[in-house]
Amino acid sequence: MTPRRSALAGLWLSALLCGGAAAAEDGPWQAPPLAELQQAADAGGAAAQYALAVRLEEGSGILQNFTLAAEWLARAAAQGHAGAQNRLGQYFHEGLGVERDPETALRWLEQAAADGQPQYLFDLAAVLEQQPGGGARAAALYQRAAEAGHRDAAVSLGVLYQNGTGVAQDLERARRLYEGPAAAGHPRAQNNLGLMLVRGEGAVQDYGRAAELFRAAAAQGLRVAMGNLGVMYENGFGVAVDEARAAELYRQAGQGGAAGAAGRALPASVYDPRLLPPGTGPEELEQLRSGARAGDPVAQFMLAWLYLQPEPDTVPQPQLQEAARLLGASARAGYPAAMANLGLMYFEGRALPQDYVLGYMWLVLAGTAGFDAAPQLGAGLSPRMTAAQIAEAQMMAAARAARNTAGN
Repeated sequence: MTPRRSALAGLWLSALLCGGAAAAEDGPWQAPPLAELQQAADAGGAAAQYALAVRLEEGSGILQNFTLAAEWLARAAAQGHAGAQNRLGQYFHEGLGVERDPETALRWLEQAAADGQPQYLFDLAAVLEQQPGGGARAAALYQRAAEAGHRDAAVSLGVLYQNGTGVAQDLERARRLYEGPAAAGHPRAQNNLGLMLVRGEGAVQDYGRAAELFRAAAAQGLRVAMGNLGVMYENGFGVAVDEARAAELYRQAGQGGAAGAAGRALPASVYDPRLLPPGTGPEELEQLRSGARAGDPVAQFMLAWLYLQPEPDTVPQPQLQEAARLLGASARAGYPAAMANLGLMYFEGRALPQDYVLGYMWLVLAGTAGFDAAPQLGAGLSPRMTAAQIAEAQMMAAARAARNTAGN
């Protein structure tokens, strides 16, 4: 399967999962339990309709379903709910749960941005920036959002000034726009500022500080920064030459796990935080193997997780295959952490045929079953997929859940 990255891939999900402004404009209102939330949404409450759409989008205690989420967003948006208007615009831009419709997307994003929330200004600007002749208006919107403290907007505005897109090129201004977010730990700002320092653009060339910035961004999982830091080590720019370290950074940048829209690396495996880490002594391993043979899904998961712990490129293929078999058995028995790890193996094609649809299906089921890491993993991996693939995975998850319910 060929990976696909859409223009706004991951933006709306990252805003949701990071608890951005889009989820907070309604003040102290708190969503009730799911049954009450459904009742309030059916009764026409815009806040409840929006909250239900978010639950459907997240797959939080309910099967993830973008099509149903879009329907509830449309109801809330029609009542003037700015958060719903903003998110519905992103749905139409991406073609998630609805047919892709750029004009309708812009209409909803414009209505949301009229609310003045920095996140909504940023989201509209991110779409306008991609349109011919949209750079100037995008810059104005980024400026408004940045003045309100939106760091992503400041960085995006810096990129426009650095490249002269929609504004006159101004390298010094670009550098200043990166400085604040970089000092606050923003990885994209750190990487971009590092590149300017390497090139001597808008600032005196400073390899040492550039390497520090790349290192800080790489430590947060930004893969492009890992690659840039690798160049520094390979050539001795600001650091001592270290070809082994450079090679490791290149490997991490290119193959170090799945990555989301922002290029942040995702883990090859995830553990269940409710469990103590398994022991690796002979007696402890034998107990796990015995439990796994007896069909204990927890033992199957823990043993599989141990098999996956070496560096991804060093795990022997028979060990990978056994891990996949154990995770499959545990996942089919309903163990959420096994579902999530099985999904990761399908995404990466590790000991299994690479299949994004099956991988995402298992992540949807894991999230619905209460595995907290699953929605974030799905958000990071979904940019590889088309909207049709995501919809198919959600339908498959619903069908499997229905079969399991009927079997009970």
